[in-house]
Amino acid sequence: MTILEGWLRQATRHLANNSAAQVRTEIQEHYELARDAAIADGASSVEADRLAVNALGDAKEANRQYRHVLLTAGEARMLREGNWEATALCSRRWLKWLIMGVPVAAGVAAIALFLAGHVAIARDLLISGIGMSPLFAAPLLPINTPLRGRLFRCVKCIALIGALLLLFGPETFKWFWLLLSCLWPLALTEWRRASIRRRLPITAWPHHLYL
Repeated sequence: MTILEGWLRQATRHLANNSAAQVRTEIQEHYELARDAAIADGASSVEADRLAVNALGDAKEANRQYRHVLLTAGEARMLREGNWEATALCSRRWLKWLIMGVPVAAGVAAIALFLAGHVAIARDLLISGIGMSPLFAAPLLPINTPLRGRLFRCVKCIALIGALLLLFGPETFKWFWLLLSCLWPLALTEWRRASIRRRLPITAWPHHLYL
C-alpha cells in the first residue's frame, strides 16, 4: 500500500461509494500536482510522494469534513431503501389506495362506535386517524418542490403532535417518557433525511426525500 492509498483509505472511511470515488478523483489530481512541483524543486521520487501526501493535510480531519458535505454509507443505504419502498408502492396501485383507506376506515369506525355509545373509544380512534392521515396521504400528493415538501413536513409534525396531545390530554406530561420513546425514531429519520437533502442537489431528490 502506497502512502497515498493509506491516506485515501482513512479519508474516505464511512463515505458512500460515489462520494469516495469523487474524493479519490479530486485528491489524485491535487496529489499529482503537488508531486510534480516537488520533483521540479529537486526532490527524489520517494520524498516527492511524502511531500505531496503531507500537502493534503490530516486524513482524519479531511474525513470529518467530507462527512459533513458528502453522502455517508449509512445515508446512501437509507436513500436506497426509501427508493425501493417508493418503487414498490408506486408499482402497486391497489396498495396505494389501500394505504389511503386506513385513515378513512378509522374515521368510519369512529363514527360507528360513537353511534353505538362508545364515545371514549370513538374519540381516540378518530384522533389516531387524523394523526396518521398525512403519513398515509403522502404517496398520493403532488409533493415535488422544496416549498411543498417543507409545508407537508410542517403539517405532518403538527398533525402528529396535535393528535398525541389530544389523545393523552392532561396526562401528556405524565406519559412524556412514553411519547419520547415512540417519537425519537421518527425524529432520527427526519434528521437523517434533512442531512441527505443538504448533501444532494434538488434535481437528484427522489419523491420520498421531499416528505
